[in-house]
Parts: sequence; structure tokens; C-alpha cells
Amino acid sequence: MFEDQHVDLLPARTTMQTIAGVGGAGGAGGAGGPAAAVSLAVNVSTIVQTATAVSVLGGDAAATNDAATGAVTSGAATAAGGDGGVGGDGGAGITG
Repeated sequence: MFEDQHVDLLPARTTMQTIAGVGGAGGAGGAGGPAAAVSLAVNVSTIVQTATAVSVLGGDAAATNDAATGAVTSGAATAAGGDGGVGGDGGAGITG
């Protein structure tokens, strides 16, 4: 050999071998969607005035109407969030 050339040799205990492995686990699924629920009750009453007031000899006159409405109750509000997303695929692994 010439002085300006050299050869690297593998140590005696080193052997060549094929490496194989399995891929990593898939990614976690996405979080479920949010949920919102609203319960609403409305009581609408139409009230017609039926009392009349008449003044005799120019004095003051008063008329009153009384109106009552019933109670209104709304039902329970429920909602469910969306399903979580599907997890990602696992890795391909190492082939030799």
C-alpha cells in the first residue's frame, strides 16, 4: 500500500444483520364536539279591555281591568357532544 492510502476495517466482533421492527402506535383520536342546550318557555296573553268609564256631570271617571296569566314551565334541556375523531394509523416500521 501507498503511504497516503488507508483502509478501515470492521472490528472482529461486528456482524452484518438485517433489522426489522413494527411501526409505532397510531395517534390519539380527536376530542368530541361541544354541546349546547336551551330550554325556553313563553307565555303570550292577549288581553282585551272590557271596562268602560262614564263621567256624569263632568266629574272624573275610572275604569279598571284585571288580567291574570297562568304559570309557564319549560322542559329539561339536554344535548350531547359530537363523537371523538378516529386515531391515526400506526407507523410503517423498519424493513431490512
